[in-house]
Amino acid sequence: MSVLTSIPWRLGPANPLLLRVVSAGGRRWRHAIIRWVYLGLLIGVLLVALLVASLQAGSLSELAKASTQVFAAISYVQLAMICLLAPVFTAGAITQERDSRTYSILLSTPLTNGQVVLGSLLSRLYYVVALLLSGVPVFAITLFYGGVTAQGIMLSFAIALGTALFMGALAITIAVLRVGTTRTVLWFYVFIAIYLVGLWMLDPALAGGGGMGGGGGGHTTALTGLHPFLALRAVVNPTDYAVPDAAALAGHNWLVRHYLGYPTQAYLVLTTSLSGFLVGLGTLGLRRLAQQSQSNPWRRIWRFILQKLGVAGTTRPPRTVWKNPIAWREAVTRGSTLVRGMTRWLAIGLGITATGLIMWAYYTGILSTEETRQWILGLVLVEYSLTLLLAANTAAAAITREHEARNLDLFLVTPLTARDYVQGKLRGLLWFLLPLIVVPPGVLGVLVLGDILTKRMAEKPLVFPEVLLALPIFTASFTILVCMLGLMSSLRWSKTITAVMATVGTLACLTGVLGFCGGVSMSIPVFGLVANALSPITGLAVMLDPWRFAASSLAEINGAGGGEATGISTLAARIVLFVSVLVVSGLYGLADWMMYRWLVRNFDLVLRRQQR
Repeated sequence: MSVLTSIPWRLGPANPLLLRVVSAGGRRWRHAIIRWVYLGLLIGVLLVALLVASLQAGSLSELAKASTQVFAAISYVQLAMICLLAPVFTAGAITQERDSRTYSILLSTPLTNGQVVLGSLLSRLYYVVALLLSGVPVFAITLFYGGVTAQGIMLSFAIALGTALFMGALAITIAVLRVGTTRTVLWFYVFIAIYLVGLWMLDPALAGGGGMGGGGGGHTTALTGLHPFLALRAVVNPTDYAVPDAAALAGHNWLVRHYLGYPTQAYLVLTTSLSGFLVGLGTLGLRRLAQQSQSNPWRRIWRFILQKLGVAGTTRPPRTVWKNPIAWREAVTRGSTLVRGMTRWLAIGLGITATGLIMWAYYTGILSTEETRQWILGLVLVEYSLTLLLAANTAAAAITREHEARNLDLFLVTPLTARDYVQGKLRGLLWFLLPLIVVPPGVLGVLVLGDILTKRMAEKPLVFPEVLLALPIFTASFTILVCMLGLMSSLRWSKTITAVMATVGTLACLTGVLGFCGGVSMSIPVFGLVANALSPITGLAVMLDPWRFAASSLAEINGAGGGEATGISTLAARIVLFVSVLVVSGLYGLADWMMYRWLVRNFDLVLRRQQR
């Protein structure tokens, strides 16, 4: 075998890290369960979408057109699941070695930097490719109804695979540069959420759509080739999101013409190229960064500065510990580090700054009422999504980090009971998340106050005042639910990356299924208000913009068959929505209490089983 062929062979198929994962991948029940859940979610979305399409279609041509919408729905779900699962699979490739104390052993082997980085990346992408292949029969069903081409299905899979490759390469690079599984996954999710939502909101402004809507301008823009969901939208909905014709691109050079004329192919080329660059960057800096991390002069200088400022070191005054020391430890130590504290308050500051800019644009006439409401909805969704991701990651690592640090046994020999331990963990997590939880209600409070001062509340307010009461109850109950899910996963699994993956996967399935049911029910009068309250995403959308997401319910209550409702009809819709949100919040609270009781009752039993 020549040198040119032996190098790719050793980096790829013959890579020891890849062979180890592939040979053991089919023997673990966890991976099989993830594939079953992923496939079950796709099948559930397909069946519900086909049922709705069959009920609405009156002829074969309408059924073929509805099949296109079914294909779009499962394509978006597949891409969303890849965006959620790919970081979890890949981010722990390097950091899992650090957690298990085998990272130094791995670097001392004859494996090259390229074999370590590419083996870690390809071994993690193996699971993602297995997920994509398991969904091929589901997509093949849409071909029987017409309106869907094999080329469209292949492009949707290519976009999902290109997204997974780029996210995997980026996660591997971040894992090489940073230490700590939880921080790696958390920072990666924060970056992905801001990037995806930010470009999604800016795209219609470039297209001339005049507001946030996700490509609502009618044609692709320069951002389409940079955004996976926009590139997928150009594939599944080429009529409403069309590519500019050759005449419109005649004045540009060949590179711009190809980028704007073929946005999907441009996205695939960019993701592949950037993935190669990131893999090369991680390969060059793997062992060099590992050696520098052992003795870094900049780190010593930074620690000296912090000691002089009183932020680090032993010269700080003594602290007052709460009655529950577990709660105090969770609340204080999680936000005591400079990076975490700055990150949390930076997110709050950015939210307040964005709110001020939106309000300034609204009162100066730059944005209309509808556009302002859409931007506020996007801002609140981003803030609350980051809060949920932070809650899932921190809760999933709450107990596993005690396992990995080998100090959980110290807590078990103290007079603290299981109830004290679980209460302390939950209370500390909520205290740490409290500044982020109060930001969305604070944003809405500013809007309501502005409408009252400008006397616009009686006409068409930006936000109804009862949302100030319903939103905190609704978001707090679901945030506690996410924290309980994370604590249950953290107790069940002894590894942080496994617990994070289980929590994020459960959260994605829960919000995805409830959000899909709510989205399908938006066109159903009155019932749509109740169904949308079940999901945190659609519930926020209906509460903050009922004129857009619950127009059919308002029209039905008004009895006019269409348009906006006024007077008593709007009041009736507001009452239905308010009561529905309170009932759903109560159901979430009941689920919180049941999971809390399970944790307290089974805490000692699960830990004893793990010791065996």
